[in-house]
Amino acid sequence: MRSPTTGPGAYRMRLFEREPRLSRWQRARVSLSLAWKQFNQGWATFRQNGLARLGIGLLLVFALMAVAHPLLMGTLWPKGVYDPVLGYDLEATPWPSPPEFPQHWLGTDAVGRDVLSMLMAAARPSFTLAIAAALTTAVISTLFGALSAYFRGLLDSMVMNLAYTLLLLPVPIVMVIIGTAFYEEIGSLEFGLLYGILAGASSATIVMRSHALSLMNRPFIEASRVAGAGPFRIITRHLVPHMLPLASVHMMLTVTGAVVANGFIAAFQGSRPDLRLNWGTMVYNAFFYTAINPRFPWSMLVAPSAALSLFAAAFYLVARGLQDVADPRHRGDRLRVR
Repeated sequence: MRSPTTGPGAYRMRLFEREPRLSRWQRARVSLSLAWKQFNQGWATFRQNGLARLGIGLLLVFALMAVAHPLLMGTLWPKGVYDPVLGYDLEATPWPSPPEFPQHWLGTDAVGRDVLSMLMAAARPSFTLAIAAALTTAVISTLFGALSAYFRGLLDSMVMNLAYTLLLLPVPIVMVIIGTAFYEEIGSLEFGLLYGILAGASSATIVMRSHALSLMNRPFIEASRVAGAGPFRIITRHLVPHMLPLASVHMMLTVTGAVVANGFIAAFQGSRPDLRLNWGTMVYNAFFYTAINPRFPWSMLVAPSAALSLFAAAFYLVARGLQDVADPRHRGDRLRVR
């Protein structure tokens, strides 16, 4: 037998030992550089979609509303007048009052509350619900899809049976029923988490599993196996990063259903004394006050309805742009047209 210090194998080993090894900091810098390059390429594709840019603009407007409301309440707006729940303005009678500058840009409702203040205050719980639903959907669908595609067998059967079972239950309708029955126990955060779990474990998991199966046949997965990488490294370092663009599309699409479903729940629960403030509540109040007093300004109904629709549409439009990033064929077609 040849000595391990002689022969071609030893020569290759000595060459390998002469190569400079990267430190942990250098590897981190390389990883960040590659991630930044990939982000720039994705952003270049994303910003070519005009609808996606419109969606980003709408989200920035709603984010500004959510941030500006507590600042305005602490500086320019007297709490007794502009509090979104208990405030009222005796000088703006009769209630409801039409828009008036600069006191009430969208007028007041039937009990004297400022419509603009209510609209801005409702943006914060809407963002909480949207972020919770989006992140939960992405985590659940990516995790289930990656594990199912890699291990196959019994785990794959269990995951897919669960997904097909939940697919028979429309998530928005199920959440409307659950949210109505357990209104006191489910807040915006809990509603978003539960909606994300149901949406992520059903249709999103099916799509993500199909995408993961296609990735499993790629050469870089086989190369990782030959190099000795284990399941954890292959899933976390190679499979999941390639699934994230498609997962982001499902994130945004899930928010649309979650926001609309939450708005319906608020409208159905409009007569409760412990009703939480959101845009669905404002829509219910507009219809309720109409039955009592047909004279009411357009802002009581149009403003919250438009906010609810535009907020949901913003996430859908962003999803359209992320779809270009996730689909190389679609991205290539768009770049050729441009």
